[in-house]
Amino acid sequence: MKKVNALILGLMALQLHAVAQAPQGGRPAGAGQQRPGGANMPQIGQIYGKLVDGQTKKGVEYASVALLRQKDSSVVTGMLSKPNGDFNLENLPFGPFLLRINFMGYNTIYKKVSVTPQAMSQDLGNIRMEPNAKALAEVEVTGQRSAFQMNIDKKVFNVDRNLTSVGGTATDVLKSVPSVNVDIDGNVQVRNSSPTIFVDGKPSTLSLDQIPADAIESVELITNPSAKYDAEGMSGILNIVLKKNKKAGFNGMVMGGIGTGDKYNAGGNINVRQGKVNVSANYNYNSNRNWGNGTTDRTNFAVPGASELNYINQNSDSRSGGVFQFGRIGLDYYLDNRNTISLTQNIVGGTFKNRETLGSIYLDENKDITRRNTRYSDNKFGFNNYTTTLGFKHLFAEPNKELTADVSMNKSSNNRNGGFSTQGEDLSGSPVGDRFVQSNYSKGNTDFYTFQADYVDPIGKTGKFEAGVKGTFRNYSSIYDVFDGNNNGKQRIDSLSNDYKYNEQIYAAYVNYSNAIKNFGYQVGLRAEQYVYAGEIPSEGMKFKPTKAVPGLFPSLYLSYKLEKEQELQLNYSRRVNRPNFFQLIPYRDFSDPLNHRQGNPNLKPEYTNSLEFSYMKTWKNHNFLGSLYYRNTNNLISTINEPIHAGTDTLLTTFVNANKNFSYGAELTMKNQIIKGWDITTNVNLYQTELQVRNAKENYTNRGFSWMAKINSETKLPANFTFQVTANYQAPAITLPAGSGGGRGGGGGFMMIPTSAQGTIRGLSSVDLALRKDFLKSKALTATLSLSDVFNTREFGMDQESPYFFQDMVRKRESRILRLNLSYRFGKFDAQLFKRRNNRSGGDNMQMDTGGGF
Repeated sequence: MKKVNALILGLMALQLHAVAQAPQGGRPAGAGQQRPGGANMPQIGQIYGKLVDGQTKKGVEYASVALLRQKDSSVVTGMLSKPNGDFNLENLPFGPFLLRINFMGYNTIYKKVSVTPQAMSQDLGNIRMEPNAKALAEVEVTGQRSAFQMNIDKKVFNVDRNLTSVGGTATDVLKSVPSVNVDIDGNVQVRNSSPTIFVDGKPSTLSLDQIPADAIESVELITNPSAKYDAEGMSGILNIVLKKNKKAGFNGMVMGGIGTGDKYNAGGNINVRQGKVNVSANYNYNSNRNWGNGTTDRTNFAVPGASELNYINQNSDSRSGGVFQFGRIGLDYYLDNRNTISLTQNIVGGTFKNRETLGSIYLDENKDITRRNTRYSDNKFGFNNYTTTLGFKHLFAEPNKELTADVSMNKSSNNRNGGFSTQGEDLSGSPVGDRFVQSNYSKGNTDFYTFQADYVDPIGKTGKFEAGVKGTFRNYSSIYDVFDGNNNGKQRIDSLSNDYKYNEQIYAAYVNYSNAIKNFGYQVGLRAEQYVYAGEIPSEGMKFKPTKAVPGLFPSLYLSYKLEKEQELQLNYSRRVNRPNFFQLIPYRDFSDPLNHRQGNPNLKPEYTNSLEFSYMKTWKNHNFLGSLYYRNTNNLISTINEPIHAGTDTLLTTFVNANKNFSYGAELTMKNQIIKGWDITTNVNLYQTELQVRNAKENYTNRGFSWMAKINSETKLPANFTFQVTANYQAPAITLPAGSGGGRGGGGGFMMIPTSAQGTIRGLSSVDLALRKDFLKSKALTATLSLSDVFNTREFGMDQESPYFFQDMVRKRESRILRLNLSYRFGKFDAQLFKRRNNRSGGDNMQMDTGGGF
């Protein structure tokens, strides 16, 4: 009987709602009448949740749920809750509302909500219905997203607000991200060490130059991750989040751009959401040419085992160019309010060419030329990458309780064709004799699979339990064949050719628990990872397994304390790992550089890093400050040894060993300021001290030094819909680190490889980027962006190195001052009933609004 009475009361409430909605004057809806909310109010919002009994926790059915306008309490829409207590209000206009919930035997509940472009779909969670109901908190999200959001455990850089990277790649995006340093080769460092780079929270085989900037939504930087995240990476995690739209109706954008030096980009995206289905697609095309040059001067010392004192001078000039395409399509199917299945497919491919002229001059101890030659290189590189991700997400009725699971499959391939010819010259530089010609062919294939499941369960008012499992599987194979071009190009040079395969597996599980006692908060976590690695060299019949790492345990601890006046202190600790890569493990000798050979060591052990960080955060009305003190030490440091391959030669052999340790400590300061309304500045400064200790049978040295870097991002809103941005970077001179310890390998492009165990210093580096954007049309749907990178053409890499065998000075420059013009046009309709239109003369009740790019 109670259910019957409840049903009758609910139907009466809906009847009152229908009367309130009825058109006046007897005219049919749509015949000259405005829809609720006004003719200019798009109706695409959604509010949903679940009503539960405060004592039994069971769903409350047949309760009346009505949405009222705050200004006059008029009814917008309503419904009866379902048997399990669920309710779902759709097709809502923007604006502030009051949600009214009543049911026989329970007190009436009022809850403030707001539907805005930034909060169009809101899950109100479980709403408890009790005899003494409490007023529930207001849910309201308004305003434009900040370009840079600071949290004490994570920083988020919103790329759509970054103008200087428009038309570029992920490398250009990271150059503007506070705390991140990118060298001219695209090597990324955070706090002077290499982070782990993810795409959409997962490992990826894509390089940064293969991801267009216009496909990126945001970049998340986690400097000291908890046990929830992968343990790999000395300085934390950089997660590149790709764009994925879920707005109702349909919307999209087309764009194109041109840059100096034959640089072009074009693309677009579209999203369609109707009912339970959301489909999105994205395509980007990028074509560019680039030049580079540099010099290397080496002095080889007269020491036992090496030749007499002599000198080598090299000059390089290169031209490169290529085309790559990036495609992405996604499908989301909403089974109901809280269960979603997602399928995403990425397709990436491209072709690049590189030509280089490298002149080498050899001099004796009196600096008289003894010989010289010029090497001409011509190579073509191609790649394809396919990634499929299937995911499931379940939101429980309790707020913030959820279960997610996904599996990702990635297949990639690459190939390289080309070679070089070396022309001997007399002492004056005139050609002598025939050229020595060498051609090469290589191909590689990677199969990469990951699966992951995560569970989050709130406990009490402030507690939270998290647990998850993850598996990562990578199979890689490579073939590199070198042929003697002087013998009809068919004679394989076995000493320079190689092939190898390897597979690695990582099994992981973690638990996290967090809670708070008044102003004191804590989080403890533990992650376990088992790493399995095996490799082989098929052509030589060699199969091997490196020294097996003991299953790793990686604890994390977060402590926080909230002070008065929006202040917070936090102390956290984590243990991380850096595993040797296949170049460092596979024991074949790389002869590609005639002056620097390289050979891996299958007995390398992983290096382990302990990180400690203390942070202070303060928030004012228009200002934010985050200061951090950090300390990091590494054991089993992966270092290198350089020695002549045999007595009387200038050629060095680089091998890898587990040496001692290195440590660094520093302070990072980040400040966001709104100077005046419309002018925001974000400043980031990192000051750090690094010490590297190498102790082994053949080398014994310490390299230490202080350095700092600074980055300033300024954004100014100007009249007439103009926006002006400035990004300035400076990296002070810093000591070099060995491979595997965060230092990227230099050289390349025909230069002598950098012997990575040598002590050295990287010279200071600075650049300034400018960008100006203008929005056109009343809806600001058309946008033009003009950007100039490296305004003063100062982005140049220089390094000095010294070892017991040589001293080397190197300077390299790549094209960096580039002027780009990009145009974009946004389109769409706020239409929640796109495919369910009523066929009547006036268009019925299914109001649609051409946003002209209002998304």
